[in-house]
Amino acid sequence: MTEAATPVAKQSWRPLLWGLAAFLLCPFLPIAELLIPIQQTLLLLVPVIAACSIVGWKLGGRAALAVIWIALSVWMLLQPAGPPGAQYDQMARGWAVLLAASFGLVSLWSTTMPFFSRALFSIGLAAGIGFLIALSSPSGIARFQHAAEEELTRRASSTIARIEDGRSTPEWQGLVARAPDLDPLYDDSETRMRAMPPIVAALLPALVALESLAALALGWGAYRRLSPVQIGPALSPLTAFKFNDQLVWGLAVGATLCLLPAFEEGRNAGYNLLLFFGALYLVRGVGILAWMARGRYVYVVILSLLPQVFVIVTLALGLGDTWLDLRKRAKAG
Repeated sequence: MTEAATPVAKQSWRPLLWGLAAFLLCPFLPIAELLIPIQQTLLLLVPVIAACSIVGWKLGGRAALAVIWIALSVWMLLQPAGPPGAQYDQMARGWAVLLAASFGLVSLWSTTMPFFSRALFSIGLAAGIGFLIALSSPSGIARFQHAAEEELTRRASSTIARIEDGRSTPEWQGLVARAPDLDPLYDDSETRMRAMPPIVAALLPALVALESLAALALGWGAYRRLSPVQIGPALSPLTAFKFNDQLVWGLAVGATLCLLPAFEEGRNAGYNLLLFFGALYLVRGVGILAWMARGRYVYVVILSLLPQVFVIVTLALGLGDTWLDLRKRAKAG
């Protein structure tokens, strides 16, 4: 099912570097550290590049590139992804191996499959294997959710402790004296952070899938710039981003599980489906918005300063494009 790889033209590193910087730094920002399940994002990224390098080598690429990235992957997988010995640490490293292996297998199976389909197949395969492992373990899925909640609570407590240390300094006290509204604002933030771990732990499957999708995209982009041999089509620009319209059924199933009382036991699965597929349609909407702005992303950034309006507009554009296909209509016109 595979085809021979061919040389690839050089691509600019600039857009990829912005994405890599965000991917590596955002997990350590307050609030974001609770929403990004695996903080050590290199743990996902490096094995993905290694998997791409192995596939490239099998299809005529350089063996040295594969050896270097395999060595880096082994080193990364030996590093703790949380408190050493904790169950969450083992879960994170296990998922990194499953994701990279699944992506490598799917890429070996077909080099003509578009990246997005390849990534979805890989995440689905890794999730299926992970689900079977969870079911076969003591306490099942509840054990994994408890480990996630424990790790997220640790992160929240650590951040709150740093905030409290900062608030006890004379500089902060002087600032509060000039702006008394700051103290209640920080109190509200700490209250929200304490409440987030159990909620985020329940949404862990969708959040891990979204983080994995980002790791696959960045790893794919990095490999194409590092190797003269391609193992599949290049990523499309954001303004051209779209996917199979049948994925709208993911949102439909998620909404059904969440809204109908008969499916109450599957409500958590419904929330995960809504989050994952909703995020995909939101990104699709951002792409349409950028296309409407003729690639001037500054307008997208300005709109994002109004978060609620931004989410409503981009989600409406992404969903509406399922039936309207705005960019295709504009080309036809």
